[in-house]
Amino acid sequence: MDAAERDATVQGYIRHNEWLGRAGPEGDAPPLDENAYLAFREAIWDGPAGVAWELVTTLLRAAPDEELETCAAGPLEDFVRLRAPELIDEIEREAERDPRFRWALGCIWLSHGEMPDDILDRVVRASGGEIYLLPPLAELEALDASLLPPDDAPPGTA
Repeated sequence: MDAAERDATVQGYIRHNEWLGRAGPEGDAPPLDENAYLAFREAIWDGPAGVAWELVTTLLRAAPDEELETCAAGPLEDFVRLRAPELIDEIEREAERDPRFRWALGCIWLSHGEMPDDILDRVVRASGGEIYLLPPLAELEALDASLLPPDDAPPGTA
């Protein structure tokens, strides 16, 4: 992805994110920028880590202040969950260099056990200790299951 394509994808993501905030998925037809939204997911989940890093950091620099938290809770959070072990040094450097990035990093939620403990500790430190740490996913899943009614219970009872 060259710089022009990256910048167009970032602007498309911002427009699509703003549309989601205004109309929501059940509102007006989505703009063509949904492809940019999907390009972020593909880059973060399946693309080279360096390309995903460039896309996410460009987004965080370009996002309007009122959209920064949702950009953090979306692409940045996914990126950190999936790519922090590969790019923890870059995450730490960017957080030290850029207060806006550090603030955005503090908006994400992570769970114990999602990544090696030493990497998780480094990410939390990079955020200035602001990241919200959830219990391990297995504990959350068990809690969710305990709140469900038994299979044979009539609707509305538990």
